[in-house]
Amino acid sequence: MFLDMYLKEMKEALRDRRTLILSVFLPILLLTGLTLFYESMLTTDENETYTLAVDPSFSKDAKGLLDGFNQMEVKSFDDPIKAVQEGEAAAALQVNEGFMEKIEKGEQVTFNLSGDTYSQDSSFTISQIESALTLFEKQVIQERLQNIKADSKLTSPLQVNIKEVGLDTDNGASLSILSLFLPMIITMAISTGAYPLASDLFAGEKDRKTMEALLMTPVSREKILVAKWLTISSIGALAGIISILVVTLELIFLTDELRKGFSFGNDLWLILPIALSITVLFSMFLGALQMSASIISKTVKESQNYLSPITMLVILPTLFLGGTGLHELTNKHFLLPIFNIFALFKELIYGVIDIQNIFLTASSLIVSIILFFAVSRILFLKDKWVLN
Repeated sequence: MFLDMYLKEMKEALRDRRTLILSVFLPILLLTGLTLFYESMLTTDENETYTLAVDPSFSKDAKGLLDGFNQMEVKSFDDPIKAVQEGEAAAALQVNEGFMEKIEKGEQVTFNLSGDTYSQDSSFTISQIESALTLFEKQVIQERLQNIKADSKLTSPLQVNIKEVGLDTDNGASLSILSLFLPMIITMAISTGAYPLASDLFAGEKDRKTMEALLMTPVSREKILVAKWLTISSIGALAGIISILVVTLELIFLTDELRKGFSFGNDLWLILPIALSITVLFSMFLGALQMSASIISKTVKESQNYLSPITMLVILPTLFLGGTGLHELTNKHFLLPIFNIFALFKELIYGVIDIQNIFLTASSLIVSIILFFAVSRILFLKDKWVLN
């Protein structure tokens, strides 16, 4: 009877278009969109040009300053700032006429650089112009030092070399983005996939007045509870597993920059089963948590009020652990539910397989599953919470 009830609930869930859309198609679309978005952030189009607005008297000198910056196109405008405001240029550069003569005389010259820093194109143009002016400034300083026969090292007393401490990788940007958005998307897929089913299997039964009939069947309440919990967990796990497989295929076939950080070598066939196993455990934990919230709800609307904050909990690790380095993770990160799956996925994405952290994460999730399932069992055995 228990297996029949579980299979019945699964068939009804998979036949429901809403469940399929929220559990399968929505995560796929979300993953595809975010994968392509982050890929575009890492990819620079070398053929794209950005317009720099200058005064007519400054046009020739500006082109000389920007030698080597092929993406910059200098155009003359009577009012460069107005050209930026009207979208005709990404940034404007202004300086007093005859500035080269002043520089040759050793005088100080002020450049005015204007743009919209909230615009990606404008920010890129401003950064390029700043780099060009910094390079020009160094050239001027070297010429002045040569004229007075001074050592150029006087203006550069310090030399700073930055070395990466930790993992030896040339794909830091790709790995950083993958470790940030992949765990969040997978946990969000599990949470949103199980959300409609958790609300419907308990609060929905009360709303439809079918809970009483269900309890009258010759099946114990414990078996009914386990069957519904496994159904919720199965749909959540299905959404999570599909998310992992979809993003793996998209990184391999649809991206170039992100794919550079997705190279585990021979460890891929070890990392993938670990990720799938932890995904199943997390879906069981989240299913037990969502089930408890649905049991205490009298209506579907009330359950949505309880389940929505739970769904949003999976975003918290991104906010608190997004800037945490791999070697800054401690045991507490792997013992705290929800945070632990984010921390463990971050390690796995970097190709780190730490048996202790895997054990801590799995143990924490199992203890949490037992705890929330026990709470759900206590609630479900009482008519006060089961019947309206």
